[in-house]
Order: sequence, then C-alpha cells, then structure tokens
Amino acid sequence: MRPFSPYWTLLLLLAAAAAIFAGGWRLAKRTERVRLAGERAPVQDFAAGMQRELGRLERLYERDLRQLARNTQFLGEERMEVKRQCDGVVGVSQWSLVHRYPSGGKDTHLPVAAVPSRGLPEPVFRINSDGLPREHVLLSDDDIFRSGGENFGWIDEPGKPLLFWQRINDESAVVLLIDPAALRAALVPWLSGWAGVAFEPVRAAKNPVVATSPDGRPIATTGPAADGGPNFLLPVHSRFGDWQVAMWDRVETQTFYDARTQAATIALTVLVALVGVTVFIQQRRTLAVAAQRVSFVNRVSHELRAPLTNILLNLDLAADALEEEPAAREPSRRLAMVREEAQRLGRLIENVLAFTRHERGHASPRARACEPASVVQAVVDQFAPSFARRDLSVRVTGNAVSPCLMDADAFAQILSNLLSNAEKYVPGGAVDIELKLADDTLKMTVSDHGPGIPAEAAERIFRPFERLENRVDEGSSGTGLGLAIARDLARNCGGSLRLVPSLRGASFELLIPAPPAPAPFAVSA
Repeated sequence: MRPFSPYWTLLLLLAAAAAIFAGGWRLAKRTERVRLAGERAPVQDFAAGMQRELGRLERLYERDLRQLARNTQFLGEERMEVKRQCDGVVGVSQWSLVHRYPSGGKDTHLPVAAVPSRGLPEPVFRINSDGLPREHVLLSDDDIFRSGGENFGWIDEPGKPLLFWQRINDESAVVLLIDPAALRAALVPWLSGWAGVAFEPVRAAKNPVVATSPDGRPIATTGPAADGGPNFLLPVHSRFGDWQVAMWDRVETQTFYDARTQAATIALTVLVALVGVTVFIQQRRTLAVAAQRVSFVNRVSHELRAPLTNILLNLDLAADALEEEPAAREPSRRLAMVREEAQRLGRLIENVLAFTRHERGHASPRARACEPASVVQAVVDQFAPSFARRDLSVRVTGNAVSPCLMDADAFAQILSNLLSNAEKYVPGGAVDIELKLADDTLKMTVSDHGPGIPAEAAERIFRPFERLENRVDEGSSGTGLGLAIARDLARNCGGSLRLVPSLRGASFELLIPAPPAPAPFAVSA
C-alpha cells in the first residue's frame, strides 16, 4: 500500500482553510434595509407649482362661467341656444334662472343635453308650492344680493352640490350646477401635460413620487409607489377637489461585515493553512527518512543475498566431500545445521525484500504455469531438516496436481512464511497442508498442533511488526513481518489469507485465483 501523499494532506488542509474562510466570511456578513430620505425641496416646489396652476385654471374657469351666465341671462325661452352654449363649457350640468321674489317671474331649470334630467337638484330661494317631488337647493338671498359685494360667487357648502352664481339684477340670478367629476376628468390630461416639464426636477431626485387627482388617478410619477404609506405627503387644495403629491423614501439593502468575526475567520484560516504547510513539511521529511531507511535495508538485503548464496553453495560442496569420509559424520551434521540457519536467513532476507517492495508499491503478480502440489513439496523439502530436528512432521493432502496459472514465487513465499511460523511456535507434533483446486481457485489450509492464536488477535497478527508477545525475554524470535507479508502477497495475487477457527492449534486458509494453464505450457516447481 502506497503511503498517503503529503501533497494530498496539504491539499485537504488548504481546502479546509478555504472552507473556513468562506464560511466565516458568510457568517460575518450582515444585511439591513436602510431608508434613504430623499430631497424634499423638488417635491415641495412641484406641489407649489401645481397649486398655482390649479388656481390659474380655476380663475379661467370662473371667467368662462361668468361669460356663459352673461350670454344666457336673457335667453330663458330659447332653450336650445342655452344648451348649446352650456355644452361649450366643461362640467356644466344644469342652467337655472332663479328669482328672489315670486313677482319677478317663474324660475327656469334647464339640464344640459348630455346630462339626464332626473335626479338633478334645483336651486331656489324658496320652495314653490307646486307639490312636485323634486330635490331643491335653498339659496341664501343675503349672500347673492348683498350690497357692495361681488356679483358672482361659488356655493360649495357641505351637503350642497357645487354651484356657481352670477347676479343679473337685484331680483334674479343665473345659477350653474357644476359636475366636479367631469371637471376633474378634463383637468387630469391637462395637468399631466403640464407636469411633463415641471416634474423633471422631481425625477432627478430618484425617489418614488406620485401626483394624483382627487379620485386617485396619477398625473405624474417617477415609478411605482413603495410598500406602505408615503413618507412625505403634500395636499394641493382646489375648489374641484383635493389633489396630492406623495413621496416615498428609497429603501436600500446595505451589506457590511462584522469585524470580530472577520478577524477570527482570518486567524483560523491562517492557522489551518500553517498547520497544513507544517504537516506537509513534516510528512515529506518523514517519508524521506523512511525512504532512506527502506532503501538502506533493501540495499543491505541485496548485498547479503550474494554472500549467502556463496555460503550455501560451499556448504553443499563441503557436505558432498564429507559424505565420502565415514569419520566425518559430526562435521557433516554441523554443516547441515549451518545450512538450515543460512536457509532461514535467506527466508528472512526474502521477507524484508518483499516488505520493501510492498512499501514502495512495486509488488506485482507474475503468473506462470505451475503445479501447486510441486511448489508445496519443494517448500516442504526446504523445511525438512529443521522440522525433523524439532520433531515436526508435515502431511500434504489434496488434488492440486493439475497445471494452472499463478504466481508460484508468491505462493511459495506465503507457504514458507506459514511453515516458518509453525517452526518457531509449534514445539512438536504435525503440520497439515491441505490443497484443493476447484472453480479456478486454489484453496490451501495450513494447520498445526501448537498453542493456537486467540480469536481476538485474528486480525492483529497480520499487521506489520505485530506479535502476540513483544517481551524482550520471549522464547521465540522473529520480526513480525511473516504473516503481514503473506497476506499482502495473497491480496496482491487477487486472493485472501485469514485465520480460521480450529479445535487445536492455528489454522490458516489461503484462497488465490488459479485458472487452468493453456497447452502447451512449461510447468514450474
């Protein structure tokens, strides 16, 4: 398994720092709606100008009404002409000629043609006793015929319709009934056109402003009104209704950041980033030292293999020479012991090399055609002298004699490590090796009659440098790499190695893929 790259550690910690910074900045963010008071002066100037314009229009309208009353004061009998002239003035609903005294003549009430005659009230100085069910508006002769006063005026008292009167003489007057709604309808387009220029300073202020007629129709606006009531309201009074100019203050969403949260965020971000850089540097140093150590062990192991090979070769030559001498039994026996120890040293070197290859990620399976039973027998033969001296017997059973494709070297090393484990920890008895080849899978079970392994240590024993007992005075020797290397080799071949329950001793089960070897093939032992 390759070590975790320091660059990944640095990347993860920098990503955490970035996430902390982004989250902290978001927590520091504050938003609030702020009301920005607009300029009142342009609105006040517009309302004052609108008041003046309405006053000017009111005076012009009075002039037209007076002219209408003068033109029609003696046309009481010529109804069509009176209607024609009344139609020329906006808002006139009814023309009336009324008398102060009954002796002056009969009052005349003439609705304008465009207005229905029903429902219009008739202005009178006193209610005639003709018995007709009509609505009348009583006029005050003291107001109209007051000496020294104006000869025209308005009647806009509460409860009475809007009336304009023009005195003809000391006994009669022309009274005009005015429809304020019709008059306002005519004023809206006029004032809208007037506001086109007068409203420009208000538009420049960029606040929502709406000028409306008494019936709510807008004559000028800078945009839709804001929610809620206006913040500044100016009424514009006139005889034809109350107009108004309303202004709303602008509401903006302002964003600011909490300084303390920002400071804490920056400090925590820098701290995590520094931790990431520090850990990155430390990991690189640690990996560099570890790589140097592994490289050193690897070089030393390779250097030991050459003299060890020469030692084994010369031991074989010396043993062959001593066999011809009958008196050389004791030296021959001791040479055999030296050979066993040299073979054990060779297995230890192979384990160290396998471990370093795995640590560097260079281990890769090399499948070739072989007979599993032949590989097992070759490994068992290597352990035969040592097992004989320790009173250990090996029994091999099974049907794995068919050629198949597998990494024979890895398989042999796995079995060698399992037998080496039994060699160290099983004082005597038997070691059973069972082989089974089925469904393109080789199953090998290695069982012994030793003290066994507790169930709670079933996984711990496969960790590198892990042993059941780590005391200095422990009876057996070993590096704690054998089972770890065996499992790694099994996994590297696509298989598995595990400790299985047994009634006596320890039992290991190996499963590795072993498809049939294609013909022709070269079988390797």
